[in-house]
Amino acid sequence: MASSLALAGCGDADLFAPMEPTREAIAAPWRPLNDAEKEMISTAVLRELGDQPHRDFKWLPLVVRTRGDAIDYCGLVSGDYLPGEYNITDAKAEYRDYYARLTFDRRGTLSNVAVVAIGDSRSKQVPTKIESICMQDGYAIRP
Repeated sequence: MASSLALAGCGDADLFAPMEPTREAIAAPWRPLNDAEKEMISTAVLRELGDQPHRDFKWLPLVVRTRGDAIDYCGLVSGDYLPGEYNITDAKAEYRDYYARLTFDRRGTLSNVAVVAIGDSRSKQVPTKIESICMQDGYAIRP
């Protein structure tokens, strides 16, 4: 118990962030991303990373839940090495979570992608702040 209190006092409030979807997220419809949407999202994420042109993405269905004029989207992008490169299997490849805000035009076509945050390489034990936000939005980004 003392260690729990010590963590609470260290400013690590992110460790105690909700890790379950909201009622609105549960009720929201889901749909797969189309190829054009994947291309726009990956281009925006790669632009933010800027350090390596070849990355692998794990695509999650879009939780269609509008906030203002945008829909939040969460996904995973590979870390420094891709599965299959340098004899690294998929289980050993590291992924980063990312959180983006998608804006669609009147016809429902994706018109803008704003990358809000990209996490560091993922820890299998400690949830990230991005992961907490994504879980609340209805995304299960833990592999």
